[in-house]
Amino acid sequence: MSKPKIVILIDWYLPGTKAGGPVRSIYSLMNLLKRHFEFYIITTNHDLGSKTPYSSIVPNTWTYEADIHYYYFSQEHLNTSNMTDIIRKVDPAVVYINSFWSFNFSINILNITRKNRIRARIVLAPRGMLGKGALGLKSFKKKFYIKLAKLLGFYKNVIFHATQEQEKTDITSKFKTAHIVIAPNVNSGSVLNNKSVKKKNHIKIFYLSRIAKVKNLHFALETLKSIPKEYEVEYDIYGNLEDQEYWKYCQTLIDQLPHNINVNYIRELNFSEVQETIRNYNFLFLPTLNENFGHSIVESLLCGCPVIISDQTPWIDMEEEGAGYAISLSDKTAFINAIEKCSALNQEEFSAMSVKAINYISKKIDHDVITNQYKKLFNDGTKN
Repeated sequence: MSKPKIVILIDWYLPGTKAGGPVRSIYSLMNLLKRHFEFYIITTNHDLGSKTPYSSIVPNTWTYEADIHYYYFSQEHLNTSNMTDIIRKVDPAVVYINSFWSFNFSINILNITRKNRIRARIVLAPRGMLGKGALGLKSFKKKFYIKLAKLLGFYKNVIFHATQEQEKTDITSKFKTAHIVIAPNVNSGSVLNNKSVKKKNHIKIFYLSRIAKVKNLHFALETLKSIPKEYEVEYDIYGNLEDQEYWKYCQTLIDQLPHNINVNYIRELNFSEVQETIRNYNFLFLPTLNENFGHSIVESLLCGCPVIISDQTPWIDMEEEGAGYAISLSDKTAFINAIEKCSALNQEEFSAMSVKAINYISKKIDHDVITNQYKKLFNDGTKN
């Protein structure tokens, strides 16, 4: 019996790394579910923010590797006509969209579908883009588009994929009658023991995300400015310098930090380097404005690296389990206090917290349960 065909649309994919979490989600999802579905991924042949094509990829043709089909558009070949033809030739049961705002890989696809040029069912993962923090950036344009899309009926027959209850609430606040299926994001990371040394009154923390306003790096830097001088803090930054103007602003904040706070931008990490890098740190410090999953959070916990994050993620109960801190962004003092507490830990105390971090995330991630949730998501999409 043949498996249902699913076309996955995503602006950027491997071997690119700059687009962050969605790339890791799709990689993990396909590897988890390829026994149940035939996946066809359509993307572009360059990374986020780059016009340079991948040297290892042949564009504008299907390739097949490890049971998955791949199509990489070149810039000059990416248009409505070619996208429509390619999807129609696959004839999928479901088209799975991984963006709310992308024109080529989301908005235009919905317009094509509305005109019955593609007959597959649409499953749309907003990837946190309808969260309050994300909508607060360029809010006028976004609100205008949502109103227009409602009038045109773009989302009338779409199945929305929410990764947790808060994202369902975010979707419902904009589309009250939306058909929503909840299935958590997937991460294929492994449990690894933390290798970092923890000295009392010294802390080695890191940031791992895109350098963009929504990730709130400037808030982290402003918080570090208030850490008392008896604590020595090392803060390493990893990520794609997506917003150069924002990064310049962050650099001015770094220049103002006291001598006990040492901040360094390291580089962007390759996909395969992430966990081996994380396990050399004591804590992740990521006060993000909005995260519908947070791969760097999950991977940190899997590496026994507790986290200090905002409460704008699904991982808001970790403090009860001793795995870290999820704090309201309205309470900067609480962030300062958390860093002080974590800095004051000795090796034995940190090691105990490291074990709790692994235990916490291991209980949260059950791949058998997640598989069944995605089978429901995509099988709902095949019913019409």
